[in-house]
Amino acid sequence: MAEHEYPGAEAPERPFVAREAHECKQRAEDESRPTGDRMAWAMLAVAAELHIIRKELRRSNPGRR
Repeated sequence: MAEHEYPGAEAPERPFVAREAHECKQRAEDESRPTGDRMAWAMLAVAAELHIIRKELRRSNPGRR
């Protein structure tokens, strides 16, 4: 039996994967979520925004690191 098969039970639901920084921010601002989850999403939103900024800086200054 393959690892991903679950006899007699449904497969577990896949976790949400944010593709954009704003999706992380939306989850961080969702007051129905537990505080710990909101903090984790907020940190991911900041990391995603910093990644975008660094990518833009690299694009605008190709010779500099």
